[in-house]
Amino acid sequence: MPEISATGNNATLFNSGVMVIEPSNCTFQLLMNHINEITSYNGGDQGYLNEIFTWWHRIPKHMNFLKHFWEGDEEEVKAKKTQLFGANPPILYVLHYLGRKPWLCFRDYDCNWNVPILREFASDIAHTRWWKVHDKMPKKLQSYCLLRSRLKAGLEWERRQAEKANFTDGHWKRNITDKRLKICFEKFCFWESMLWHWGEAPNNATKKAPTPALPAATLSSS
Repeated sequence: MPEISATGNNATLFNSGVMVIEPSNCTFQLLMNHINEITSYNGGDQGYLNEIFTWWHRIPKHMNFLKHFWEGDEEEVKAKKTQLFGANPPILYVLHYLGRKPWLCFRDYDCNWNVPILREFASDIAHTRWWKVHDKMPKKLQSYCLLRSRLKAGLEWERRQAEKANFTDGHWKRNITDKRLKICFEKFCFWESMLWHWGEAPNNATKKAPTPALPAATLSSS
């Protein structure tokens, strides 16, 4: 019998995000012994495990539903997926966020919209769902979802590229109201200046000195 049960990723490959595994010291030792010999197709654990376990059981998709719109998806299929993402009460046991994770975007919209190769992972409905979960988390856990200065600059750079490309979805036009934009927990907070080094001319917002950040958040492990 197969030692791994999982949902399909694509073709004959499984997704390693959620797996049911039969414990085996023998198999574990095999994995460790050959980790430097067998090449992972994607450089990660999923690629390596798929090279080892070519025979596996499928579990229902709802156990690990991928947030992804395939290139060949018809509008009816896309609508069905979107309905599942936002269903209340929930229908999916696990919604697996692919592409840029929600906590690495501003909460105002799914930032996958602004990057051409990531747009297939974009869903504002799924994005909003994650933030509802975030708001129910303890404040201490929420602090681990704060944005670093470099990431803020990267999000703005991607937004500007989307603006230059004039993406018709128009997400790049939206004002950012996410409070994390003004929260800094690093020594360097003037993230706008990073854009200048990336060849982006300062706009009206970045010509001025940075707005004083709110009190630094604490990321202690206590």
